[in-house]
Amino acid sequence: MKNGDRITCEIRSLARGQLTIKQAYANTVVLLDWGQISRIESTQRFLVITATREEISGQVSEAADGSLLTVTGSVNRKVTHDDVVSIQQTGDGFARHLRGNVDLGFSVAQANSQLNVALNGDITYSAMRRIFSVNARSQFTSQRETRNTRELGLQSEYFHQLKGSTWYGGGIANLLSSSEQEIALRTTLGAALAVHPISTNSRAFTMIGALAYTAEQNSPRTATPSRADSIDAALAVQGARFRFDSASADTTLWILPSLTYPGRVRLTMSQDAYYRFLKDFYVRASFYDNYDTRPVAGAPANNLGISTTVGWSFR
Repeated sequence: MKNGDRITCEIRSLARGQLTIKQAYANTVVLLDWGQISRIESTQRFLVITATREEISGQVSEAADGSLLTVTGSVNRKVTHDDVVSIQQTGDGFARHLRGNVDLGFSVAQANSQLNVALNGDITYSAMRRIFSVNARSQFTSQRETRNTRELGLQSEYFHQLKGSTWYGGGIANLLSSSEQEIALRTTLGAALAVHPISTNSRAFTMIGALAYTAEQNSPRTATPSRADSIDAALAVQGARFRFDSASADTTLWILPSLTYPGRVRLTMSQDAYYRFLKDFYVRASFYDNYDTRPVAGAPANNLGISTTVGWSFR
């Protein structure tokens, strides 16, 4: 460490500016600020990812002044300390490559017998040149003398880095069910390309472009027949800012202009702010909005919601 401390441990991973380690005499992992680390050294093999999304595999060691990290493998490379944004163990089981979280929140009002429940979850699998992620969120509201409402959304992505490129190719699969907008189930499947123009230890930015197939089923409560299946363009931006004090903010925006029905545009946005208050426990404040320029007849064009939840993350 920069203050002169030396720590003997197992290096688990580096992500979002936090180096996760496990000491033999501790029953849990410990997070260290990558900016406060002077140098690391290990005989174990790792996958090191740089700010330009270059992936290097090998053993890691660092000069005494902490300016350059050397990766010794089939090809030896030197990377500046600040340009290292990810370190992952190689040759380990599936579970070691998983990161995720789950959180729950609810509120009750006696005056009108109102009940609100929010449940969210995220999981990411990251390995050599491959990334798979699933994000799910749900909202349920029950109130006396009104019908119950529910919102369930799921977004999943799989990408594989294209050889010799900073681009990733893969696919998307998104699901939406909303009683407010009279959608029984909307399924969107597509082939996609992604690029990461910004990737550092304090922020990340991703852009995705896709061509997608959409199938929709209206709620049985509406007499409007479901639309025929359609082909859509899909554009997304995903941004995140994070600090070692465990505060972070994530924004995702999907825009889907229809190619089958010109003039129809769908938009899905989510904004999440996290604060970790005790080890792996955190508070999340979330805002989401689903918008459709041509909604189901009688349904609102917008369906938005806000929730506050408490959750647990794992790595």
